[in-house]
Amino acid sequence: MAQRHDAWVNAIRNLESLPASMYWVTKDGRDYLTVKQEPGDQGKSQGARSSKTEERYAAYQQDRSAAQAVLADTELALFDTIRSYRGHRLPMATNRPAGILRELDIQGLLGTDLLVVGTNAFAAYEIEAGARFAAGIADETDDFDLSWCRGSRVSLSKANDRPIGSSLMRVLKVVDSSFTINKGKRYQALDRTGYEVELLAAPSMFRTLPENEVFEPLPVFQEQEWLLQGRAVRHVVVSRDLKTCPIYAPDPRWMALHKLWLSEKPERKSTKRPKDRKQGEALLDLIKDRMPISYPLNIDFVLDLPEELRTLFDAWASSHGFVPGKEDGGSLR
Repeated sequence: MAQRHDAWVNAIRNLESLPASMYWVTKDGRDYLTVKQEPGDQGKSQGARSSKTEERYAAYQQDRSAAQAVLADTELALFDTIRSYRGHRLPMATNRPAGILRELDIQGLLGTDLLVVGTNAFAAYEIEAGARFAAGIADETDDFDLSWCRGSRVSLSKANDRPIGSSLMRVLKVVDSSFTINKGKRYQALDRTGYEVELLAAPSMFRTLPENEVFEPLPVFQEQEWLLQGRAVRHVVVSRDLKTCPIYAPDPRWMALHKLWLSEKPERKSTKRPKDRKQGEALLDLIKDRMPISYPLNIDFVLDLPEELRTLFDAWASSHGFVPGKEDGGSLR
């Protein structure tokens, strides 16, 4: 799924890197080659018809036709994989966050600049573990949290790899033009139905935010630093409308302990705490049973935990009779 999705995304990027259109305009009896870089442009003249401009026009038509053909082929291959995925009843994402994540991926922002945090990340953990959570653990929510990770250890490309002009708000507008910044909470965007997209940032990440970003991320969460630790998870799942949903999510060990910590945070809404605890405990159980090599709960990991998280881990380990080992994967003999 990830291989076919990535090929499709690359085909879209290749097509969109070309001018939106190139055509001839007749003025005063002469033809002029005109280019629109984007659909809304007025068009800019590239010079009168000549062997040079004709060659440029022919090359553009050839490149565009080739790019469109590749996109059609990758879409067909991807759809075949989506049908197989659905047939195997694998984890599904909800439509609205999936649409946002696809566009973030196309724009080169997902995983390089933004990380999925909260319940929407849990489908990736199910794929990583090859197992499913119990009913209610990863149910749909009315909000969608993203964390700024540019410059962190989970950043997956250099800053100059990001397309010029891309921003979270621009992506949201592509997905749904009704998205606007909540004037009372400028870290939050709302669509016409009240669906919330929130941008969070660890204190260490504020210096890396781009100047053109209209969001003002919530600057209160020191605990967001925890979600930048370890090794991020990346998987591509399918949404309920049978489209792909790429997910970059924090290291599941740190996410699990973060959820347990939230369940005891005094400022946390009381209605959210029980689900936080269930999610944290279920994720730790899944890591212990299904990810002991890729995400070991060993002594090295435990010693790296801050005190407040180590206390939560010790309580969970004690209740499950779990003793952290010294080696990442244990003996395979």
